[in-house]
Amino acid sequence: MSDERPDEHPHSDEEVDRRFEEMMTDWDGPAAEPIDLEDPEPSAPAAFTVPTQWRAGTGPGFVEEHEEDFHPPAPPPLPKDEGFWATIACLVGGPLWLLYLFFFDRYAAALWWVAAVLITIAGIVLMVVRQPANRDEDDPFDDGARL
Repeated sequence: MSDERPDEHPHSDEEVDRRFEEMMTDWDGPAAEPIDLEDPEPSAPAAFTVPTQWRAGTGPGFVEEHEEDFHPPAPPPLPKDEGFWATIACLVGGPLWLLYLFFFDRYAAALWWVAAVLITIAGIVLMVVRQPANRDEDDPFDDGARL
């Protein structure tokens, strides 16, 4: 163990200040020019330049290269058959009815709960049944199931 106490310093304040000044002059390299407080016009900062190894675009982007006037085709009209509207009614009405029962009539008879669940399931089944059996390879609107 050392006999020195932490309150006692082996160096004088002048020596510490001198050594600190030496370290600070070596820190930034050559001494910077002193600031002239009398000069009202400060010098402009240097412009920012991107380093050569920086990851930045070097030419036109993908959008500029492939820029075309894209106009999507008009979507086909909604089907006019009753199955379509029954599917929509079941897929919208069943979950809404379940939400009504859950938030406003929680103690309704079990028959109402079962009916709401069956209507929701019927909408899902109708949606799956309406999928086409065979799909055309060149169909531009073939994005999956259609109602």
